[in-house]
Amino acid sequence: MSLFKYVSVLLLLFLALPAKSALQVNSPLPCHKTIKVGYNDWPPYAWQDPQGEAQGLDVDLMRAFAVYLGCEINFINVPAKRSHQMLKAGQLDVLMGATMTDERQAYAHFSSYYRDEELRLFVLDEQKDQINVDKWEDIFTKKLRLLVPSSGWYGADYQESQYRLEQEHLLVLSPDSDKSVQMLTYGRGDMIVGDTMAMPYIASQHQHIKLVPLKLVLDQNHIHLMLSKASMTPSQLEQFNHAIKALMDNGEIARVINKWQQMSLAKQSNMSRLNSPLKTLYVSP
Repeated sequence: MSLFKYVSVLLLLFLALPAKSALQVNSPLPCHKTIKVGYNDWPPYAWQDPQGEAQGLDVDLMRAFAVYLGCEINFINVPAKRSHQMLKAGQLDVLMGATMTDERQAYAHFSSYYRDEELRLFVLDEQKDQINVDKWEDIFTKKLRLLVPSSGWYGADYQESQYRLEQEHLLVLSPDSDKSVQMLTYGRGDMIVGDTMAMPYIASQHQHIKLVPLKLVLDQNHIHLMLSKASMTPSQLEQFNHAIKALMDNGEIARVINKWQQMSLAKQSNMSRLNSPLKTLYVSP
């Protein structure tokens, strides 16, 4: 081979390498295994239907991310506390609907955010004129008992004053949001803390139970996927971030969220017709 031809071949190979590397970095790669996704019953974001299938807003979005990436996923229904232990151990690969905290970052990669949440206090409709909270301190001065699910993030004010609530016998822990609603109707507490879409939606599952949000906003957060550091790589995190951005840009995430917001509003409107006068339950974040 002549020197000219040899140099030409080397030049062509050199020019081809950057294009190949860029393709590998920017394009999502197929998943090498079935992704185990943990979830607990928290409608309208996730729950298990009578047929044993996962349903909900976050479930729909997770399925959309998986389709985009070409991943196979397996939804596993587990209690909230156990799901985090399983994620730490790598027995679960992904948890949905997560708020980022320093503690969680020790054992999980956090994706880009894919939706927002807002936390408020809720009271029964028949008590909305008797209970008013303008600031967090009102809970203590008015001696209001607060029902809180035992697992979850409920804002900095709650986090910082949890011990004080316990000492003043104003904290009533419940297993989950569904039990919180039931306990509220039994008079075990005066208020519930929870997500602005989830709590009214859950209450609408119980006949004749209508919740009203108080004006005070406890917290507003971005919501992420959590990927186990024990079983998922930074490269896989990058792939999920790529999927989130693509589905946010093409409007698919907004379409799914809007669908579930409309379903939630429809359920609450049905409850309003059963419990006049009409009162708006859901306040959009």
